[in-house]
Amino acid sequence: MKFSRRAFLGVAGLTGLAPRLSVAAISADGFQILRAEVLDAELLGTPGNKTKTWRFTQDKLSLLRAKQGEEFKVRIVNALDREIWFHWFGIRGPSEIMTVNVQPGDANAVDCIFTPPDAGTFWFGPLTDASRQRDMGLYGMLVVEEKSLEPKFFDVPLVIDDWQLDSDGQVVQGFGNLEAAVGAGRIGNWFTVNGSYRPHFNLPADKPCRLRLLNAANTRVLNFQLKGVDPLLVARDGQPLSPRHTGILDLILAPGQRMDLVLDSGNDSSAIVLDLFEDSVEICYLDRQGASAVSTLAENFSLPANPVSTNLDIEKARIVPVVIAGGTKGGLKSAKFQNEVLDIRQLLEKGIAWAINAAAGPGSAPIGDFTRGETIIFEIDNRTAFEQPLHLHGHVWQLIEAAGTPRENQPWTDTTVVPSMQNQKLAFVADNPGLWALQSLVAERVDSGLIASFQVT
Repeated sequence: MKFSRRAFLGVAGLTGLAPRLSVAAISADGFQILRAEVLDAELLGTPGNKTKTWRFTQDKLSLLRAKQGEEFKVRIVNALDREIWFHWFGIRGPSEIMTVNVQPGDANAVDCIFTPPDAGTFWFGPLTDASRQRDMGLYGMLVVEEKSLEPKFFDVPLVIDDWQLDSDGQVVQGFGNLEAAVGAGRIGNWFTVNGSYRPHFNLPADKPCRLRLLNAANTRVLNFQLKGVDPLLVARDGQPLSPRHTGILDLILAPGQRMDLVLDSGNDSSAIVLDLFEDSVEICYLDRQGASAVSTLAENFSLPANPVSTNLDIEKARIVPVVIAGGTKGGLKSAKFQNEVLDIRQLLEKGIAWAINAAAGPGSAPIGDFTRGETIIFEIDNRTAFEQPLHLHGHVWQLIEAAGTPRENQPWTDTTVVPSMQNQKLAFVADNPGLWALQSLVAERVDSGLIASFQVT
């Protein structure tokens, strides 16, 4: 059977819904290799105590690098015992490549070849069975370097995860738990950075350093600070921002969100501290080493803009309601699932707990069929008891209204967080043809129905 992105998004009935970084190996024909397989990892930080995880490389973290505007070639091999619906998160590439089905076995390897238009920090991981596959560690970071950028930064990828481990240090099973699906999701109890417990990263004191942070947790929102330094925030979700110092403000990343921070040259070491509301915990350390140097970071420094379509035609925009219901006390009474309208009891029996516009799962009819170049406004109405991190495939959007209040000059991103029982309006130019998705970034929710599709022709 031939699998395709269109089959996944458009056809009902899909089933089964500092340590060193590992840079993918290169094949003889020029492909970076991602091989999904089992890895016994030392998540606990003590030699000999192994935790069974899944990885795309035989190391603590998978890392891919690409160059803006240059051909990018990746071969994905699945050595696990189940299929992977692999997705590139945040990349505005061609729709037929951004989500691919990878069946088990070397003979079923899938090649992805495309040219990233944007520079920035992105990631990759499973789109379905996300509660299991993400929590087992099956994800990685994609760094797309700018065509040209001065000064030259010392690059520091930092992928933060919370693992749900038992008393023996193994990942707690019981994935697909309905209680987690209708509630907050699967919350972990053990933090790692790049697959290690409280690692130290050595940063040169004579160079500015670029920290690329990714929240890889299934559901936990990370609220953190950098202790002892005042970093410059320069990008979010792969798109440059007008730089600003974070000061004492907390930095927040919902699942799947990324943030780029710059530390100027200097001797000040730091620790990343998570605020757990009732407590705080240091999760890694940034140690500056060597002699310091005069700052090479210009006062007006900013990352070059990506070639995104920012010319919104609000007056002629098509307005699309996006009503989110589900979860505990979330107002979901019935929804269409696999071409059949089911009541809430029947939905829950099938593991479905969430819906968009009274339809659940990837097989539902698209919420819109848009003409290429058209301005679209998603009016998101979150009728649930939880805030909702939502990710837009193939495009970037801009917040233009929140809780009835117009917003101006907001950054372009691929993710928004809609507070409980509130509304947001987000606008984008539908400039990337294909079949795309709007999805929750909480793994348990996308697995239980919180995903919809839209078409651009």
